[in-house]
Formats: sequence, structure tokens, C-alpha cells
Amino acid sequence: MNNKRKILILGIILLITGFIVLGDWGKPESNLDKTEVNENIKADFSSILGTTWTNNKDDLSSSEISFYVEGLKDTKGFFEDFDIIFKVSDNNPEKAKLKVLINVNSINTDNKIRDKAIMEEDFFNSEKYPTIEFYSKKIKKMDSTFISKGIINMMGKRKELTFSFNHSGITNNKKGIKVAIFEGSLEIDRTSLGMDHVATVGDMVAIEFYCELIESKK
Repeated sequence: MNNKRKILILGIILLITGFIVLGDWGKPESNLDKTEVNENIKADFSSILGTTWTNNKDDLSSSEISFYVEGLKDTKGFFEDFDIIFKVSDNNPEKAKLKVLINVNSINTDNKIRDKAIMEEDFFNSEKYPTIEFYSKKIKKMDSTFISKGIINMMGKRKELTFSFNHSGITNNKKGIKVAIFEGSLEIDRTSLGMDHVATVGDMVAIEFYCELIESKK
């Protein structure tokens, strides 16, 4: 093998290695446009008894569900298609009900190859389990936050899930639409919900959510 060919092959190897190690695997950016909140707004459910609230699917900048996984390549992404239904009982704020339905195929990590891999059998197996569902069994106010206890249904497994969230109150957004604002975060062990342990991928998934819900008139 002549020197020119050796140099060419070495260059190709270095190029491929550099792409794998240093390549840009996508860094998705948030599209949120948060509404400024008056800190004096009373953040409880007493003023919205008997109402139902949903995410505004016509305004994708008003709500977001993101996830982050540590590993050989840290992964951040978003679920871009989901439904949130928050229903407050007629007479008891603590009997409010929360339901979240996420379309797994809407994953966006700003890298189509990685998105496809995440949806295959080793991870979400979206062909067999296309949705993730959470529904609350109890919501209780604790000091300045709320605690939601319920069930997550993912990859054919049902597991109890508890997380805290903040309610910033009811206000009008920039378009003059009345919104109820909620945000929070949680961590889940993905292996407890049907995914296999992979040495290069962290087991714990950090999830953050922010939503400006609009009142449903149905």
C-alpha cells in the first residue's frame, strides 16, 4: 500500500472518529414564550372550581414537556405532541384530576438518527407502545407547592408516580387569553418502566414541564 493511500485511509478514520466523539448530536432549543405572572396572584384552585383546562395545541409556545438523560452522549429532548387535561371538582380543590397523554413518536432531540433509535425496541419501542399516560389519583397542596400522586402507564407497565408542581395562578397571556399556569419537574428510573439498562446511557430521566392551560368549554 503506497503512502498516499495510507494517508487517505488514515484521514477517513480520523474524520469518522472525530464525528463520533465531537460531532454535534443536536441541541434542541425551547420554543416556550412564558407569560409574566403577577406574584400577588392567589395560586390555588378555589377560583376555578367546576372547570376543566387543557393545553392549547394551536399555540405550541405555551406548553412544553422536556427530558434529559445523562450518558456517553447526554441527551436532551422534547415531546412535541401531548394532551393535558386538568379538571377541578365542583366543591373540593383536592379532588382535582390531572391526565397527561404523550405521543412517543413526537420525540425531538434535534437529531433524526437518534430520534429513530430512541423509538426502537431497546428504548421506547414506540411501534408497540405509542403513548405514555399519567393520571392522578390525588392532588394535595403542601405549603407553596402541590403534590400529585397517580399512575404512569408506559411500555405496558403501570407504576405509582408522585411529583410536585407549582401553580402560578390564573392570568391573561400576551394574546389576552385567560390561562392557568403550572410547572414542575420529576425524575423517573426508565428501567423500572420497561427499558433495559445500557452501560452508556443513564437510568434516571429528568423531566420538566411548563404549561399554560386554557379553559375548555366542552
